[in-house]
Amino acid sequence: MKLPSHDDMVKAVLSYYDSASPAQRADGTAWYPLAGKVVEAIAASTNTDAVKVAYALAALSPRNPWRWNVADCYSYAAARRAGLTMPKATTFKRNQRAAWTALVQDGQPWVTAAPKVNAFVAAIMGNPLSIVIDVWAVKAATFGLIDYVGTDAKYSLIERAYRDAATIRGIMPRDMQAIVWLVVQTEGLASSRTGRHDKAFKRGTHPMVVSLLSGQANCGL
Repeated sequence: MKLPSHDDMVKAVLSYYDSASPAQRADGTAWYPLAGKVVEAIAASTNTDAVKVAYALAALSPRNPWRWNVADCYSYAAARRAGLTMPKATTFKRNQRAAWTALVQDGQPWVTAAPKVNAFVAAIMGNPLSIVIDVWAVKAATFGLIDYVGTDAKYSLIERAYRDAATIRGIMPRDMQAIVWLVVQTEGLASSRTGRHDKAFKRGTHPMVVSLLSGQANCGL
């Protein structure tokens, strides 16, 4: 499906941002820095490079509630460091293999990663200019008409809309995307986003992860 015009996508993004409550704006601004602290904690605990941990976290994220995602990431990093076999995770098998590989590769840990994954890792690792165009970012920019970009060219067009919206409001692009993402969670566009397990810890979660995430109920973490 053809994307809306650039101006229409900018207006759509701004409409969600402008509807955000003060709490949502504060939480959105804090989201990636808090996620970065999660990655750094796992990296330190498992003696693993933080960027590799971030790529593993990204690989394990599809269809995986945040707390389960972090628990899986920790178990993968710990197992890799201990020389054990690949654990099970709550995501697609190909993503499990990608995460397992990411934890040992030199250079860029996941050379076949999509732009969204690279942007996610960059945002978590502290780049405020990075914009993650996931399904919810696409829906917000297109008023729910589209949820899949399909090509890198379309990805770039939506990314530019978020970047221009951020410039208009005088905030960092990463924060614009995170705030809009949080707003979308309360709208009809994301009515199927939150499941009954999303705020629960999966069985077998390491105590360090429980402690790390117990204080991050806000910000969607």
